[in-house]
Amino acid sequence: MPRPMKVKIFMDSSASTIEGQINAWLDQLGSAAIIKTETVLTSMVKNDGNYPCIAVTVWYETQDSN
Repeated sequence: MPRPMKVKIFMDSSASTIEGQINAWLDQLGSAAIIKTETVLTSMVKNDGNYPCIAVTVWYETQDSN
């Protein structure tokens, strides 16, 4: 029976911040199969205006330890 896919979303206004978040996540995740990634550039509203926002979505399956 296939295992369910998992989803992880990273969001920030800085590409280098997201890169660091993804690398740290992959380091702690160990072994996984990345099925698909999607990157979207949008804006987010904060109290003092609109700011660019990068959202990276990763669909993945973790590997069995068997």
